[in-house]
Amino acid sequence: MFKSMRKNAKIFFYIIAGVFIFSMGLGGVKGFLRPRGVIGVIAGKKIRYPEFNEYFSQYYGNWIQQNPDKEPDEKKLNNEAWDRFVSKILYDMEIKKRHIKVTTEDEIKKLDNPSDDIKQIKQFQTNGKFDKAKYQKMIEENPDFANALIDNIHQTLPYEKLFDAVKAEVKVTDEDVKEDYIKKNDKADVKIIYFDYKKVDNPKIEDSEIEKYYNEHKEDYKEPPARKLKYVKYAIKPSKADSMRAKAKADSIYQLAIKKDADFAELAKEYSEGPSGPKGGDLGYFTFERMVKPFSEAAFSMKKGEISKPVLTRFGYHIIKVFDKRKNDKGKEEVKASHILIKLEPSEETKNMIEKEVDDFYEMAKEKGLEEVAKEKNLKVEETREFNEKSKFIPGIGRAEDLVKFAFENKEGKIAEPILVNKKEYVVAQISYVVGDHYKSLEDAKKSIERKLMTEKRREITQKMAEEFIKKYPKDKWFEMAKKEGWEIVEAKDINHDKYISKIGKVDDLLNAIFKTEEGQFTDLVKTKKGTYIAYIEKRNKPDMKKFEEEKEKLKKQMLERKQNKHLSEWYKKLKEDAKIIDNRKDYYPFL
Repeated sequence: MFKSMRKNAKIFFYIIAGVFIFSMGLGGVKGFLRPRGVIGVIAGKKIRYPEFNEYFSQYYGNWIQQNPDKEPDEKKLNNEAWDRFVSKILYDMEIKKRHIKVTTEDEIKKLDNPSDDIKQIKQFQTNGKFDKAKYQKMIEENPDFANALIDNIHQTLPYEKLFDAVKAEVKVTDEDVKEDYIKKNDKADVKIIYFDYKKVDNPKIEDSEIEKYYNEHKEDYKEPPARKLKYVKYAIKPSKADSMRAKAKADSIYQLAIKKDADFAELAKEYSEGPSGPKGGDLGYFTFERMVKPFSEAAFSMKKGEISKPVLTRFGYHIIKVFDKRKNDKGKEEVKASHILIKLEPSEETKNMIEKEVDDFYEMAKEKGLEEVAKEKNLKVEETREFNEKSKFIPGIGRAEDLVKFAFENKEGKIAEPILVNKKEYVVAQISYVVGDHYKSLEDAKKSIERKLMTEKRREITQKMAEEFIKKYPKDKWFEMAKKEGWEIVEAKDINHDKYISKIGKVDDLLNAIFKTEEGQFTDLVKTKKGTYIAYIEKRNKPDMKKFEEEKEKLKKQMLERKQNKHLSEWYKKLKEDAKIIDNRKDYYPFL
């Protein structure tokens, strides 16, 4: 019975306030590199590889248990495990900081008032409702259940108390609820003339205007300390020998495929290195645009039953067999085909050779300088744009947090050890530019200032045109003339104070003007940064305050719950940001 109950309530032993904390199952995964190093730092606490890897192994095994028919995504599972590991560390620190304790009285109270997850277990229900007598009987008669329940309460209750303490920081007044009710239930049908500044031609912006704006708003262009790197890239790509080997293999398989009694699907299952291999290479029906050009050119030029010689694409060599041709419901030609893919990838020998070249370049660059050695070897030297200490991506290089750290810990001219970026290329980089707090140059800021000034001028021109429009025409002609002059007419039904209006968006000044205006009247001209508007109120439905009084307590409870959950989420986000988390997992798990 106990086993059946666990089957029906999968998360029973994994409850921690319904959020964030996940339990660890059984099982394990293979070991990885450098097993005793620091895999990360969380709020100053060093996390060593064995500690996290044990957690990941258990999380991974638990996922396998719960999803026996699914293929595990190691990268996704590792990221999930890390997120939960981080949250547990932070919560434990916060519990200690807040001196949160769980008393025996707390545990007894929790045991007597089980969570909704337990109440939903069928064994504890009568006629679809929780039957406390059945629940208590299980506790009395099944020691395994009782012990598991008590252990779970002991583990999860500190977190529940922490979350309750955070939620208790939120207060909701009757006035808050009333204001929210009015905003949601004060409604109107409107017809709006939208004077969109984007319809106005771009005015000319003089260099003197740009310089003047820059000088008057220079503090807006203050930048934190920054670095630049000069770098050389070594792509990890197949050699000529790799290509020849792949081509020879594809040619051999092609000869097998064209034999009289050959089973193409079985050959694909045995030899194809593409994702469709286990399905016999079947790609189904596809249009020309669905596949890379060389593949489609071959497939669409073939006859039914024909097998192509190896076709080279960026993925490798394809042996294609066409099974059918047809036109789809849109009249486009489609081909049904299967293929055998032999990937064109660098061999271990090639990778080792490239790694040696990179190491040799690095050693020479330390002696002679990066640019001189690059010139000798006819390699291209590039330079990044500025990046700051909080950057995770370096322009031109990619995600390289270790390289960012290196750049801010060393002097100009220092050359970093080669790094592997995205498993596709090695980068040897030299610090080429060091600057402290500084201002973005006028030249660098010029384009953004020009766009800003252009937008401001178009907005001003549009507002003047709108002012002239309302002076020029009588109100009963406004919609007719607005249409003739090319301005947008937007109709919106049943809007409230928080409504996003189609083609306009949520414009608070416009909404405020609408709900200050009576039915059958126009608003004043509303000028905002998003646009300029006049709205006609076709219909008003004011909130039923009698109904509000009847529902006030229920609405107050719902509003409190919403605000508490939002506050809890924001609190955790801030907790995580303040923790200054360092994540070195990519150095230990090859699949990241």
